[in-house]
Amino acid sequence: MTLSMPPLRSDFPARISPFTDSVEQSTRAFVDRFGLVPDQASRDHHARSLLGTLMSRAYPDSGERELALVTDWISCMLVLDDQFDETQLGQDPDRLRRVCDEVLGWLPADGTVPERPPAPVEASLSRVFRPAYADLWRRTAPYTSATWRARFAGHIGAFFDTCVWEARNRLTGRVPSVAEYIDHRGRALMPYLDLIEVTTHAEVPEEIYRLPEFTEMNQALSDADLWTNDLFSCEKEALLGDPHNLVLVHRHEHGCDLQTSVDAVGAMVQERFDRFTELSRSFPGPVLAADLSPAGRASLSHHIEGLRSWLSGQLQWRYETGRFDPTRPEVVSATGSTPL
Repeated sequence: MTLSMPPLRSDFPARISPFTDSVEQSTRAFVDRFGLVPDQASRDHHARSLLGTLMSRAYPDSGERELALVTDWISCMLVLDDQFDETQLGQDPDRLRRVCDEVLGWLPADGTVPERPPAPVEASLSRVFRPAYADLWRRTAPYTSATWRARFAGHIGAFFDTCVWEARNRLTGRVPSVAEYIDHRGRALMPYLDLIEVTTHAEVPEEIYRLPEFTEMNQALSDADLWTNDLFSCEKEALLGDPHNLVLVHRHEHGCDLQTSVDAVGAMVQERFDRFTELSRSFPGPVLAADLSPAGRASLSHHIEGLRSWLSGQLQWRYETGRFDPTRPEVVSATGSTPL
C-alpha cells in the first residue's frame, strides 16, 4: 500500500546542529557498548533511525556534550519502547508494569545510582538496560536539580502508564476510541521537552511550569509531534497488528479506508501545529513578562525557542529517517524487534 502523506506546515525554520555527525556516531557506540542492539537487524534499524539527526534538529543550539547525552537518552528510551511494543512483553501488562516500576527505581531525584536490586523483575532486560540508565543518570545529574529530576522521572512514569494501558488493550484485543487514545498518547513527548533544559543549562521555574498557558503550549506541541509520528508510522503498525496509532483508531472508529484516516489526522495535526504557533508567540504575555527579571525573560525565551525547534525539527526528520520503514524484514514478517 502506498499512502499519500498530507502536507504539514511549520512556521519555524528547520535548523540543525554542527555536531550531527559526531552524535550519530557516539549514540551508535552507546547502544553497542550496553548491548541495546543485540543483532545486525537491530543495529541496522537503529542506524537507519538517524536519532542523532533528530536530536540535532530538535536541539540545534546545544553544546556537543549535552547533545550527545540527550541523543543517548532517546536511543535508550526508543529501544526500550520497541521492546514494549514489538515483543511479547507488550502483551503482558502485569509483567510490563513490574518492569516499568523497576526502571523508575533507577531514577531517584537525588541523582544517585541505586545498587542493583536483589531480584530484578526481568533479568535479561535489567542486565542490559540498568547499566545504560545508570550511565545516563550519572551524566544527567550534574546539569539538573532534584526538582527537575523528579519531574523528568514523573514524565517517564506517565509514559510508562500509557505503555501498560496499551499492553492491556493488546492482551484483550481492545481498540480504544479516538478520544481515549488522544488522552493517553499525549504523555510520550514530555521527557524530551524536559531535556531542553539540559541543553540550555536553565530550568523553567516550577511556578511557570504549572501555569495553564504553559501546560497548554506543551500539550499542543506534544500532540503535533506525536500525531505526526502516527501519520508516518501507521503503515508499519498496521502490518504489526498494533492498533495504538491515531490513524488506525480513527479508521476503526469511523469505518473508513486508511488514506481517508490519514487525511483526517493530517488536518488534526495541522490544527495542533497552528495552535502551538499561536501560543508560543503570545507566551508569556506582558503581565507575566513584567514580573520576570531580564535573565528570567531571556531564559524563558530560549526555552520557547527550544520548543519551536522540536516542532520544526521533528517534522523535517520524518522525511529523513528510516525508523518507520514498513519494508523492514521484522515488520513484513510481523515478528517485531529482537527481544533482549
